[in-house]
Amino acid sequence: MKSIGQYLRLSVLLIFALSLFNCGGSKVEATTENKRVFPVQVVPVVRGNVENKIAYLGNLEAYRNVKVYSTIPTKITELKVDVNDVVKEGDLLAVVDNVKIKQGVLQAEAGLKSAQAQYENMQTEWKRIQKLYKQNAVSQSQYDAVKTQKEAAEAAVNQMKAGLQSAREQLKDSYIKAPISGIISSRNYNVGDQTSPQLPVFSIVQMDRIKIKIDIVESQASMVYPGLKAYIKVDTYPGEVFMGKVDKVYPIINPLTRTITAEIVIDNSDRRLKPGGFARVEIVTTEHDNVLVIPNHAVIEKTTLKYLGGGLSNSEIKTDYFVFIVQDSIALMKKIQTGLSSDNKVEVSSGLKMGDLVVTIGQYNISDSSLVQIVEEGK
Repeated sequence: MKSIGQYLRLSVLLIFALSLFNCGGSKVEATTENKRVFPVQVVPVVRGNVENKIAYLGNLEAYRNVKVYSTIPTKITELKVDVNDVVKEGDLLAVVDNVKIKQGVLQAEAGLKSAQAQYENMQTEWKRIQKLYKQNAVSQSQYDAVKTQKEAAEAAVNQMKAGLQSAREQLKDSYIKAPISGIISSRNYNVGDQTSPQLPVFSIVQMDRIKIKIDIVESQASMVYPGLKAYIKVDTYPGEVFMGKVDKVYPIINPLTRTITAEIVIDNSDRRLKPGGFARVEIVTTEHDNVLVIPNHAVIEKTTLKYLGGGLSNSEIKTDYFVFIVQDSIALMKKIQTGLSSDNKVEVSSGLKMGDLVVTIGQYNISDSSLVQIVEEGK
């Protein structure tokens, strides 16, 4: 039988051998890990434009919408246009019953002629009485009487002229004409209908330009002003973006909603956009041109709590931004400074240079100095 001392010596040797074996295995695993190659996708750092935008909702409206009324409450005898007709300023739209008006014009013209004839007779008499008065051949009362008659005849002529002018204006109003150029958007009467001051005969819209009214919250009021460009999307044309600009900003804040109204104007010379439609608006408040940009999803954020001293609450959250770039099949972590961010891209103000290959897929599987293989280079 082996002594207890021999068993102890064998146990120590076995433990020592196992420890050597375990240490050797760890070195093999570490070596394998260090040589592991991670697949990544990269894109080059390029120059581009980045915009800061604020989103709003609104409705499309005609730039101008004019309602055309008949100033004469009588029946319509003719309709010259209908809905969707394009009209120019001054075009005849409709005619209302004007037979009696025409008769009134004729009567006013006849009355004016009669008054003018009487005035001419009084002018002759006035000249004669003036001559006799200078010769002391007539009395003062006779002179004053003729003067009064002459002034009355002159007043009658002026009154008849005013009456004729009024009759002609009324006759002119019986021909309803377009006050602006545009498209007939509605017609509310048929031939034979009686017009009313409460209901317009037509509505005319100008659609060469479209406007959108938006409500801006008070905190953003100073950021929006005339001239800023805007992107507009409508459900009628999915995926298409229309360009517009801020045309005006109203001068007061609504005390009930704490918002201020602004108008966006869009060129609509092709008349594709229709008033009444729903619109999504993005106003560009800040724009940086020709700056270094990378995809948003390439950026890794690391947040730390920085203690400033004093009480436990005296601290601040600090966020740093990093990316991985690939050089000679090695991933290098780079700290960057970012600027504006929009449309899935972010401005890089420092930390990268033009042409650097930035990892966009696989960056969360690697660490600084990892071996990588580029499987795809995106745009």
